[in-house]
Amino acid sequence: MLETLVKDRLRLRPRRDTREEILNTAEELLQRRGYNAFSYQHIAVQLGIRNAAIHYHFPGKEDLGVALVRRFRQRFRDWAESVAGQGDAWSRLTAFFETYIAYLAATDMRICPVGVLGSEFGVIPEPMRHEARLLMRENYEWLAETLQAGRDEGSLQFPGEARSKAVEVGAALQGGLQIARMAGPQRFHQVLEQLGLELRGGASGRN
Repeated sequence: MLETLVKDRLRLRPRRDTREEILNTAEELLQRRGYNAFSYQHIAVQLGIRNAAIHYHFPGKEDLGVALVRRFRQRFRDWAESVAGQGDAWSRLTAFFETYIAYLAATDMRICPVGVLGSEFGVIPEPMRHEARLLMRENYEWLAETLQAGRDEGSLQFPGEARSKAVEVGAALQGGLQIARMAGPQRFHQVLEQLGLELRGGASGRN
C-alpha cells in the first residue's frame, strides 16, 4: 500500500523541465553579466544540478548561446504578432517601449537582448553573431514599418526615412537603459518623454 502511494505521488509530481530551467537561468545571467561573465558552473550552482546535466542539453556554451538568441527572436516574433493590428502605430510603439520599461523595472536591472549582444558582439562566437544580427534586423524592421505606418496614418511625425528613425529610436532605448543603471529609472523615462515629443509633437508627452 505504501509503495503504491509513493509511486502515485511520483507520477503526479510535475516533471522538471531542466532544459527550460537552464535557458531561463542563462538568460538572466546573460542580461545581467554578459555572455563571457558566466559559466556552466554558475548555472549548475543556481539550479542545484551537475554540469553534466547542462552539457546533455547544450554540449558547448556556444550551443547554449545560440539557443538563447533564437529564443529571443521567437519571443519577439510572438510579441509582434500579438500587437499587430492593435490600435494605431503610436499605440504599438508605446507597447514596444513598455517591453523596455519591464527590463528597467526588474530588480536585477537587465539589459535588453539586442543591447547586451551588441555590447559583446566582438567576443561572442560567430554562430551567436549570426543570430544576433537577425534579432537586431527583425527589431529594426518592425520599428521602421511601425514608424512608416504611423506617418502614413498621421499618428506619428518625423523627418527623414523611417529606417533611419528606427535606428535612432532603438539606439535611444538601449542607451537609455544603460544610463538608467547608473543614474536611476527617471533618466530612461526622460528618454521616452523626449521620443514622444519628437514623434507626436507637443501633445505626445501627455498621451
